[in-house]
Amino acid sequence: MTAADDVTTPISMLWESTDERTALTERFGFASTGDAIDWLGGVLIKHWGLRVEGCERLVISDANCLAWIVVDGCRMVAKWSMRPRVFGRLAAIAGLTVWLGERGIPVSVPRAARDGRVQVEVDGVSLGLQQVIDGELLDITDADQVRAAGEVLARMHAAMADYPGTIPTDEPAAPGAQLVGNDFRAANILWAEGRIAAVLDLEEATYRRRVDDLAQAAVLLGTRYHDWRPTSAEVRGAFVAAYASVLPLDEDEAGALDDSIEAHLTRIPWPG
Repeated sequence: MTAADDVTTPISMLWESTDERTALTERFGFASTGDAIDWLGGVLIKHWGLRVEGCERLVISDANCLAWIVVDGCRMVAKWSMRPRVFGRLAAIAGLTVWLGERGIPVSVPRAARDGRVQVEVDGVSLGLQQVIDGELLDITDADQVRAAGEVLARMHAAMADYPGTIPTDEPAAPGAQLVGNDFRAANILWAEGRIAAVLDLEEATYRRRVDDLAQAAVLLGTRYHDWRPTSAEVRGAFVAAYASVLPLDEDEAGALDDSIEAHLTRIPWPG
């Protein structure tokens, strides 16, 4: 990695108003983007047998760093966390993602390392590697995309209800809870070629009633990274109708859904 490469490799914060290069040093211990990419290249050679040919950009989100890289001519994303208390959970989430992909749910399946692990702990971090999936963030002004999103969430809920593993959480599951993604919104949904290409980032997965996860998704479906706004009643209605066409709601669930949507609308501190 040359000094020129370091200057031209973009680095940014996902949502924080913090100097990105300071964060790279203080949070991850790298003096430059070049140092970060050199370290990542060594890890990928050793554990995946893959050589990094270039890095498109680095993005920092809290204690996580993401690198968009080119590996053997293929665009991939490497993501690592510096927070040891979540390492076990990250490994469990990676296993869940693989399981969902095997059942036809459109997720970004992790690339297994040489030893079969899909989340590797190395040098005090937990790192996963995924192939880049091309697409645009979900656009809720497109009725077809809203409908497809509702159908995909229903399929995810149905699959996750049968998941044989356990995801570590800080709180015990409430009565009637099941495993859900807990962050289904435009920032984490890619659309390409007339379909949902991928649901990204299952790191918020937890146990709750599916109607509560559906309500949260219905209200937050259009949110990305900044300037959050609730969806319109029309979008919420279309999204829920699409969901129910795949995974119907009984009368009690429909009532609980309405209550939960109202709770999300009033509880979330929307920007003025």
